Amino acid sequence: MRRWKRGTAICVAFLGLALGSASAQGDEAARANALFTAGKRIDALPLYEDLAKAHPNEMLYAERLGDCLGAQAAQVSDPAELKAVLTRERDAAKHAVELGDTAEYIRMMANIDPNQPLYAGVVSPGKALLAEAEKAYTAGDFSTAMAKYTAAAEADPQLYEARLYAGDTAYVQRDLASAAKWFARAIAVDPNRETAYRYWGDAILKYGSDPAAARGKFIDAIVAEPYNRLAWQGLKQWAQIEKAVLLAPKIDRPAPPVVDAKKPNNIDITIDANATDDKQHPGASAWMMYSLIRAGYRGDEFKKNLPNEKQYRHSLLEESAALSGVVESIKNQGIKRDSLDESLRNLLDLNDAGMLDCWILISGADQGIAQDYDAYRKAHRQLLRDYLSRFVVHGGPN
Repeated sequence: MRRWKRGTAICVAFLGLALGSASAQGDEAARANALFTAGKRIDALPLYEDLAKAHPNEMLYAERLGDCLGAQAAQVSDPAELKAVLTRERDAAKHAVELGDTAEYIRMMANIDPNQPLYAGVVSPGKALLAEAEKAYTAGDFSTAMAKYTAAAEADPQLYEARLYAGDTAYVQRDLASAAKWFARAIAVDPNRETAYRYWGDAILKYGSDPAAARGKFIDAIVAEPYNRLAWQGLKQWAQIEKAVLLAPKIDRPAPPVVDAKKPNNIDITIDANATDDKQHPGASAWMMYSLIRAGYRGDEFKKNLPNEKQYRHSLLEESAALSGVVESIKNQGIKRDSLDESLRNLLDLNDAGMLDCWILISGADQGIAQDYDAYRKAHRQLLRDYLSRFVVHGGPN
């Protein structure tokens, strides 16, 4: 099951481009744009096929051709025909990317597998109704789609997509109240999936009048899945519209200790003498604590603190201990904050706010640390939201 969700800012920009193209390239572009924006992508498909062929270097036409082919794929049941349509969809999206398209949903479309059936695994009544709803949606029959999504949701109380797509259908019909109701129902099924929060933020941003509420939903999407690139798209688009900046606090950390593969007990620490010279950089010697504590975790500390882990990994516990060691060293030296460099000032600010672990998990994580995120989110969801709102989002409405 696939649904390519276009962000609000992207849609607005492309609509302006399409209208500009229409004046220069004739009525066909205007008709294609009118059908596409009305949700009638199947009807728009032959027009975009002509336009993409006539104007092979026009990014918009390549993108919309791929999108319309995706709608056609939802109507096809024959496996060979479906594979052919999906191949064309993927190739059109790849061409759009080659022409400079940066839309996330187009990049996802460019990586689809034509051998993967669109509605694979439809076995339950709820999923069967969902498949029927999708076909109606891609054909632009939104009233039938809504009825089918509602029926699918009633048939399967845990079917996230039925509630999500019902909300999306209400959003397309500019019914913000109904969209919000359905998105909330999807979130109740799984609060740790980013999609319903992001769709909800899109709906508020486009048809509502509360950009702060939209920001809140986009932040919720990131808290749900911070390592999913799509989760960040809504907030990025919001920031562009509201003239805000997304920038996490900068903290430059020393290189991690290196373990000799042939002699595991040999742990090497690299220390830059100039970078840790307190005369040149007040407080810089505190970073030695970071390296020493991390070296300890490559030794015995990991097994002591995480006895259930089978092998070493870089953990939240280790990184938090190492950075907290730097903070303690700075405070013990009594160095004035104004004389510290940016990294150390940011480290103190995060520590004083009680959000150092939030920075580690969202802005400073690697694959090892990411494994600790779910457990932390379960106990600190609001703190993660506050971290993003206070330390990452700069500007825009409060």
